[in-house]
Amino acid sequence: MAPLYHTETEQLVARLQTIVGGDRWRVWFEGATDFHLADGGLTVGVANLFLSDYLRSHYSEPLIQAVRDTLGRPLPVTFRVQPDLFQKRRAVNLAGEIEAMEKLGQPAPQPAARPAPRAAPVRPLFTLENFVVGPCNAMAYAAAKTAAANPGRDFHPLFIHGACGLGKTHLLQAILHALRLRGDLRVACLSAEQFTNRYLAGMRTGQLDAFRHRYRNLDVLAIDDVHFLGGKNATQEEFLHTFNEFDGGRRLVILASDSAPRQIQAIQERLISRWVSGLVVRLSAPDEETRRRIVQAKARLMGRSVPDDVCALIAARVQGSVRELEGALARIIAYSSLLKQPMSLDVARQSLADFVAVAPKRTTLAAIEEAATAFFGVTGADIRSHRKSRPVSLARQATMVLAREMTDLSFADIARSLGGKNHTTVLAACRKWHDLVKSAAEVRWADRTGARSMSAEALLAYLKDRIRG
Repeated sequence: MAPLYHTETEQLVARLQTIVGGDRWRVWFEGATDFHLADGGLTVGVANLFLSDYLRSHYSEPLIQAVRDTLGRPLPVTFRVQPDLFQKRRAVNLAGEIEAMEKLGQPAPQPAARPAPRAAPVRPLFTLENFVVGPCNAMAYAAAKTAAANPGRDFHPLFIHGACGLGKTHLLQAILHALRLRGDLRVACLSAEQFTNRYLAGMRTGQLDAFRHRYRNLDVLAIDDVHFLGGKNATQEEFLHTFNEFDGGRRLVILASDSAPRQIQAIQERLISRWVSGLVVRLSAPDEETRRRIVQAKARLMGRSVPDDVCALIAARVQGSVRELEGALARIIAYSSLLKQPMSLDVARQSLADFVAVAPKRTTLAAIEEAATAFFGVTGADIRSHRKSRPVSLARQATMVLAREMTDLSFADIARSLGGKNHTTVLAACRKWHDLVKSAAEVRWADRTGARSMSAEALLAYLKDRIRG
């Protein structure tokens, strides 16, 4: 008997689950999205900006298909960040951690037993052997190999930083994978958010001793997305004490972050000084040759034979992260399969025709400044000055935020280029706009045409479109 759906939205959700499959639904949609279907189209509420960007890049077509299958006609799909979804997801995560901590109510095992705690599983595909090395990541790769061969001997901690999708998590997981194969070390890997949730759960359930025993008696502790600790003073204090338990020898802490230690806002100086006392390595965007080899490696992992000229096309036209390269490759494979055509350069060009339009491109500070000043009706001299009128301040902040996102300039480089300002001004602007986008806040100002307003996310997206031409 067919299931009974009470609304068209329920039908759409059921259809979408069928299209994307159960595993992808649980990973990318369940608990992190909300659907609003109306005559004007489908609005997908998402928990955060990262998810909005990812779903827009990777799941726009399944969403459009689900709308068409449900209503019998195509409608536009838009995405909206809903902070309440983010809070609900955190609450669910915390509830799960509390339940796990309550199950630890029995006395903690003695250190002699040296049990390895359960943690996020190491993905077997993320190994040192299948990491593609190029000028953009050679130093980080060498550091990862050294850490895997002799943890804690040459440096402690190892801090890996770089933009999203450049391979931080791959290296972190690869180190843990190599260490676990040895079988003589206690290792664990978790995100900074998981560390925070488990610490809070330990406090709420009176199981802090179990929590501390769990992580302070390891040989190697890997923490991903450590920038999440910014502004969380209690968790930072707990992490500081945990870090201090790792005193070198065969003991090592590995950290991964989107930003360098001193560029993470609201982190205690005591933590920063310890992080920079070890080895800090940066991942930068891959060059075209490295991108080509990455595509070839991803194709092999997928068990696909992809012509060299197709790999070269992807590398030349998709200039974003490794994730975007992988997404472009998957798109071409799907396109070829659905059309029942052999994979060729023509098929690849057709399938990437609209995909590359949303891929981020590196640009210049001058182009960003030109777009921002034209939009707000101010001049380049204005944003380099100390003027604080609303249009000038917004143009200045937008230039800083987009320069950090769309160029390889550091905070200090951007500050110097915009009138010799302090790098903390750029940091503050990036943090402020991140919060504005995350909370779906409106930005308001006035110009010659009168009062104006626009969501922070839409404003930045509009400027990016103008910059990319």
